Amino acid sequence: PARAGWSTSTEASIMPMRIPRPQARLQQQGKWENAIACYQKALEIQPNCAEADVNLGNALYAQGQLSQEKQAYYAALNHDLGVTRKIGGDLKTAVAYYQKAIAIQPDLVNSHYTLGVALQEQGKLDDAIASYNNVLKLNPSNTVVYTTLVQNKLARIDREQNKLNNKLNHQLNGADSKKRLKIAFVCQPFVMTSFPNPMDSIGILTYEFVRLLVQDGDVIVYTPGERFNTASHDGVDYRYIPIGRDKKLLNYLEKVPGFQNQKRPIFGSQLYYLAYILQVANDLRKQQCDVVHIHNLSQFIPVIRALNPGIKIALHMHCEWLTQLDHKILEKRLSKVDLVIGTSKYITEGIRQRFPKFAERCQPVFNGVNLDRFMNFYVKHNQQNGSKNNYAKRLLYVGRVSPEKGSHVLLEAFKKVLERCPQTKLDLVGPVGALPYDYLVGLSDDSKVAELASFYGDESWTGYVRRYLSELNDHFGADLASQVSFTGSLPQSKLVNYYQQADIFVFPSVCHEAFGMPIVEAMVAGLPVIATQAGAFPEIVEDGKTGLLVERSNADALADAILQLLSDQELRTSMGQAGHQRAVELFSFEKVVDDLLTQYKTIL
Repeated sequence: PARAGWSTSTEASIMPMRIPRPQARLQQQGKWENAIACYQKALEIQPNCAEADVNLGNALYAQGQLSQEKQAYYAALNHDLGVTRKIGGDLKTAVAYYQKAIAIQPDLVNSHYTLGVALQEQGKLDDAIASYNNVLKLNPSNTVVYTTLVQNKLARIDREQNKLNNKLNHQLNGADSKKRLKIAFVCQPFVMTSFPNPMDSIGILTYEFVRLLVQDGDVIVYTPGERFNTASHDGVDYRYIPIGRDKKLLNYLEKVPGFQNQKRPIFGSQLYYLAYILQVANDLRKQQCDVVHIHNLSQFIPVIRALNPGIKIALHMHCEWLTQLDHKILEKRLSKVDLVIGTSKYITEGIRQRFPKFAERCQPVFNGVNLDRFMNFYVKHNQQNGSKNNYAKRLLYVGRVSPEKGSHVLLEAFKKVLERCPQTKLDLVGPVGALPYDYLVGLSDDSKVAELASFYGDESWTGYVRRYLSELNDHFGADLASQVSFTGSLPQSKLVNYYQQADIFVFPSVCHEAFGMPIVEAMVAGLPVIATQAGAFPEIVEDGKTGLLVERSNADALADAILQLLSDQELRTSMGQAGHQRAVELFSFEKVVDDLLTQYKTIL
């Protein structure tokens, strides 16, 4: 007999599962035994075909022929295929897989949650709420994590529904019941960020901010482009501002003797992308925004203030420039700003100490991470390979492969790791290239950062990387040398796979990082983290609990920490779980945007 609640019609959910036409036709005709035989034959020909396997399991379950022992397996397989389809953007099929998983195993918490996420993205808010409430009813073992996730989602749905109600009121009554906040973001003009698929860290941060802020207000994003253009994505207005004139001026100024010095580099000049910000400030006059949010470039403040005297200005610092550039010039600029946001307490306290008269304007707001993107929601994968005992261990680094990030320290430490654990692999994900000298090394008075000047001399950074690989090949042979992989930049959809395949995340920065988004992404993915005792890292990583912190520029200490975690699976697991919970509680974009809105309200 067929399972109760499992329709044998194609419309029920067969076609979304992409069952091959002959088998679908057999099921449609009620010839289930023939369909099952076809799936079995397909698996004989292609044993690793997950979709043939799951279709077989679903057909057996629909006919009441699936053994109890196999039900958990096929529920997990349905779920995992749903996760894969969602990552690929196929929400319809993902929903069908999640629903099958829940039908087979009703207490599968991951499926209820991910089903809710997919339904929410489809705009089916009532169904999404029901799925999220099912998660809470099931009382999962990691209750704190799922309670936080669900509360974030339900709060956002509530805001989304309020937004729709306000829009309806406006249509019916001709006015909003409550005036909406209007915010403008100004992206850095030296990074060509393209939305809605930004590749740079601040572009990603901006995109995630505005994706959520648009539920609470109207949002404009100014970003550089080849020519003036406008676009709209998910209710956000993107305005592309041409920067051709700025590039010509900067090329000229770089050749002018004495125009810049260590404390007054060209990127700190009032002329830096002046045409860009003049266009932005002039357009802002028409937009009637409440708040304009600037990233890093304090020279934009006086231009915006001159043309928009009533607007509130927030300067968001993702680096240490306010503690490094000319004090007198910065003080004048900061006198015109309403709010200075630091990405960490480390950054915020540094600004407060240098500019005590503006201390009350300086507030920390952590960067965030998209939990749904980086969490490992796979079930079957976790059950079979959670310990990864049968695989070569993988180390992962994500970020610019550059000396200030400590990439050379990691590469030198990896030589020592290979001596003890020759099966270990190292993946470095990110573009290879040193940050311009004037941006960091030329500004810093830190002795360890100053040592990086050697990579800007006779031996360039790319020259060092080539020499390292040659030496690795000579010492260990081609097979072991090939265990170091440089992938280049990857879109976040592909980056997720690297986090899920890794055993340990390593980020041995030499400079004092303002935050560390890749570290938080790794924590969300459940990885133990090894980082350095510098900058904001101690605010993110709890040493000995969620990871290990080591001395900067110390390859021996880094190698020891890596070897310690490689040899202790239990420690890796406990640190990964603790880090995951910490990241979910502190670094979700939902929480970060709420914190940001709180800061906006203090200046309005």
